[in-house]
Amino acid sequence: MNQHRILLFSFLFIAEMSLGNNIQLSNVSIVNNGPGNIQVQFDVSWDNSWRYDIGPANYDGAWVFFKYRTPNGNWTQLVLTGSNNQAPSGFDIYQTSVYYKTGAMIYRSASNMGKGSVNAQAVKLGAIGTLPYNIDLQGLAIEMVYVPSVGYNAPDRIFFGDGNGTSESLNAFHYTDNTATTSAVLPMLADANADDDGKLTADGIYVYSIDTIQTTNPIGSLDPFPTMKALWCMKYEISQAGYRDFLNTLTFTQQSYRTANSPASAQGTSALVPSGALNRNYIEIKTPSTSGVPAVYGCDANNNNTFDEAGDGEWIACNYLLWQDVAAYLDWSGLAPMSEFQYERICRGHSSAGPNPAVYGEFAWGTNQIYSSVYTLTTPSTTSEAISNSTGKNGNATWANTALGSPNNGPLRNGIFATATSDRISSGASFFGVMEMTGNVSEYCITVGTVAGRSVKYVPNGDGNLSVYGNAQLTQYGPGFWPGMEGNNSSNTINSCSGTCEVTGVAGIMQRGGDWSSTTLNTFSISARSSALPSSYIRTLVSGGGGRGVLYIR
Repeated sequence: MNQHRILLFSFLFIAEMSLGNNIQLSNVSIVNNGPGNIQVQFDVSWDNSWRYDIGPANYDGAWVFFKYRTPNGNWTQLVLTGSNNQAPSGFDIYQTSVYYKTGAMIYRSASNMGKGSVNAQAVKLGAIGTLPYNIDLQGLAIEMVYVPSVGYNAPDRIFFGDGNGTSESLNAFHYTDNTATTSAVLPMLADANADDDGKLTADGIYVYSIDTIQTTNPIGSLDPFPTMKALWCMKYEISQAGYRDFLNTLTFTQQSYRTANSPASAQGTSALVPSGALNRNYIEIKTPSTSGVPAVYGCDANNNNTFDEAGDGEWIACNYLLWQDVAAYLDWSGLAPMSEFQYERICRGHSSAGPNPAVYGEFAWGTNQIYSSVYTLTTPSTTSEAISNSTGKNGNATWANTALGSPNNGPLRNGIFATATSDRISSGASFFGVMEMTGNVSEYCITVGTVAGRSVKYVPNGDGNLSVYGNAQLTQYGPGFWPGMEGNNSSNTINSCSGTCEVTGVAGIMQRGGDWSSTTLNTFSISARSSALPSSYIRTLVSGGGGRGVLYIR
């Protein structure tokens, strides 16, 4: 009888190792102790980890999630239970409160203060016990940064906008014209422009630290909107390796919707660039699709048709991404989009974490000084891709004045300016340690300036599953929404979820932070609000389009 039970619950696993920017997930396996007691076990390590209880009082972590291949050959989400978890000494595990868990955050415990490389071995997470007998298992990991909340009752403040009394960035938030505002100042407005409606530009928005906004004057009911609560933010923008791995878990039909060219195209065909200059996007078809079998994608910066070599660009931020692509990636990985309020506070910090008054024209590193000469690139497209002439005095970012020129015009490696001796300014880091929030590729954010954006409430984290067309898909009649629900491209129409609940439109999204091709400093400071999306968007216009996601703590 015991021998039969072992056979019944035996699994065949091909454990795959996921590599990111200095993050490694390895030794992925299933620990099977019988019905109701199945765990996924793995090791996870990454460099430059930290945890401090002073200053920003935050820490970083690794978001891990898993996919397995079903008997029909398709990859699906491995559901975690939230019980039967085991963390090694010095580490903690966080999972959201929803019944079925998409992933888990592994991070330093309060007893593990400091900075340096970490290696959490033999982490175990409880997994759902109804898996097929024979599966291939793939583990994936994303580096994240914890962003604390703004206190509800303490005299916490966060500056929105960057007005100094005389000037402000384009369409920046303000209390009165050219005056930065705080969460305690009502109402918040922006200059009249084509990207925002009268609610923001004429009436103003009231922001509260309980993750709500007020849109009536005088004060009335509060509307849920992501503003001040604690969250986890991706430390880096989506990498080309990350988007490649995403594509390689999709069906042929899903791949067709998340790429620019057919998965059945010839080997070496770009995945995301319709035609023309690649702008340093190196994801290509490695094995073309045949008879409906999904294509296999790889990175090939040196164009030798040998994929995913050490110099093939896996660590470069992924550009040419539409909002629908980023939404699908976030749903697939269990994450969610950030709001433009969250974008500014992740960059600037808030008063409970340190004195952070707004500076006119400031960038993510807290000053308005930026390096403006052409960078010199060394060891291009490798994990050690570096800039040999960056500055330690002015902030560093990839933008038009520092761009490398043809054929190297495009984004750079995630975290390229961070070194063993760099500080916040020279590394280009935000107050909480999030990288490249200025330049490189732009950030898709939920806007507060339109009906469509303000209707994005509760903002659920992704569940790891996409629609048959490869779109982010939320729960029908669920409590939350994402921008562009059900093909919404009208800024004056609320986002709703009563049909397929797929994200196929763009209404409610805007871009913040600029990208490698941005030419005017005033339009890509952290307070600039100059890149709301039009009613439709095409991939040829997003050579600087990328993004990252957040995990809402619920």
